[in-house]
Amino acid sequence: MAKTVKSLSLRAVLIQIATLLAGGLGGWIFATLGVPLPWLLGSLLTIAALSLAGLSLNTPWGSRQTGQVFLGTGIGLKFTLAVALFVAEHIWVMVLSALASIGFGLVAAFILQRITRTDIATAYFSYVPGGVAEMSIQAERYGGETGPVAMAQSLRLLCVVMTVPIGMTWYGVSGDPLFDIPSLGFDPLGFAALMAICILLGGLLALPRVGNAWILGPLTGAAVLTALEINLSGMPDVLLNLAQVLLGSTLGLRYRKDVVIRLRTFIPPAVISTVALVGLNILFGIGIGLATGLPIASLILSVAPGGMPEMAITATVLGLAVPLVVAFHIVRIFIVIAISGLLFRHAVRRGDPVN
Repeated sequence: MAKTVKSLSLRAVLIQIATLLAGGLGGWIFATLGVPLPWLLGSLLTIAALSLAGLSLNTPWGSRQTGQVFLGTGIGLKFTLAVALFVAEHIWVMVLSALASIGFGLVAAFILQRITRTDIATAYFSYVPGGVAEMSIQAERYGGETGPVAMAQSLRLLCVVMTVPIGMTWYGVSGDPLFDIPSLGFDPLGFAALMAICILLGGLLALPRVGNAWILGPLTGAAVLTALEINLSGMPDVLLNLAQVLLGSTLGLRYRKDVVIRLRTFIPPAVISTVALVGLNILFGIGIGLATGLPIASLILSVAPGGMPEMAITATVLGLAVPLVVAFHIVRIFIVIAISGLLFRHAVRRGDPVN
């Protein structure tokens, strides 16, 4: 028995190593070809393709969290005191954008419901711009189906990551930083201290199960240190690339062959609703940019209904206003968590003619 358990454990470890190597290879190929956002897109598409082909893949425990820690720390290092004051001055725009994003999610949900005749709870939580896990739990709480919700939320992330960065790159968008942020050199001892602080804060937020704890905790720690001008160390580019591979490989695993087959009639209308959702948010971002004078390219990423890690990586690669993009997404996360359930219970469900 012990020998069998040992061999199974070894096999699992080899599968995990092979998965990350395949994701890294996909990222390297995309980088060599000059594809935008190569380490994220290359790893995501490679692992998704292999998973859909029926291969048994997996990433080591904590892969996504590790990627989030590196990314959150790197983002936090960009939050100088001037950036923090700028964000505070424009908080009203962020709240407005978060509410608009929820409204656009409602539009996409009603499109999906009319096409598929699915229940309103499933449709609504499929397109509220929250996390995959959080929205699936909410859907189950209100009588919806978790499988379609998880798939729709994953398709939302995939659609944004596959279209927005590539489209902006092909359009020639780059170098719209808004903030003059000094570049920090790498210091081994300082970096160790920095990571210890950031991991501790991530763990403290993870204990009460705060959403995106492993990116918000490190981001907060690094941002506070930066705003106080306590410069311990910069973040090496190789670790940011590793973070992308870890995040991309984990995202790619969501596209399993059995899940796609089971939801094959749900996916096409879900894609239509997702395109509508992404399009409405992009148009809103352009409108907000024209109205406020804020950089339009950064605002498109700020209001795009993708995940905060993916949009932050995109902003970093394109040289845009990373702190602004992150601040928009943080505000949206908190507002979605705070009101999505209340909105469904007191407005959406009562107004559903099918209910």
